[in-house]
Amino acid sequence: MKNFKWGIESFDSRPIYVVLFVSRRKDNMDIENFEERRMSFITHDTYNDVRLQTKFREFVNRGRKGELSRMYISINERDAVAIYKKLLLFLIESPDFNLCSIESKLAGIAAQKECAKTKRWMFDFDSKDDEKREEFLYDLRDAIGDETCGIHVHETPHGYAIITDHGFDTRELVKKWTDVGLKRDDLLCVDWVYSERV
Repeated sequence: MKNFKWGIESFDSRPIYVVLFVSRRKDNMDIENFEERRMSFITHDTYNDVRLQTKFREFVNRGRKGELSRMYISINERDAVAIYKKLLLFLIESPDFNLCSIESKLAGIAAQKECAKTKRWMFDFDSKDDEKREEFLYDLRDAIGDETCGIHVHETPHGYAIITDHGFDTRELVKKWTDVGLKRDDLLCVDWVYSERV
């Protein structure tokens, strides 16, 4: 009976993140008969962890030659207790649910805003203009008014994602920067790779 203990682990206090691998139609318009692919799950791993990198490369290599795939990770850690409660409720209310789809369902539950443990915000800055980005960062620091609040800048395929450690009054900032999107809990594009499959 020892075999039935496979995969049973005790509670792990490490942060939990939602991960999405996706190959989108709009990134691959030039590939004939293209079919979108996606894979979502939760993990303790961060972008730099070899396991996550390996898993993403396997996803990329399943695509067709020249196909672009992206990796997204939640900007906020997820709350394990909230996820657990929502999953239990869903399973009780959905006795016909296909258990083979549990991984993506779990990611969907974890991605809900009620399951966010941290309160980071992300600004979608769709420009590669360095001068404009520095001006935005100056205005952002001024709007936050809290020197202890971290600001993290990440390059994305079309510009930058700028993440703050917490929220603040954005009214004056968004009046000036109407073309910068604010996302209070979202996924950050951390990698994008073309398949070299023959």
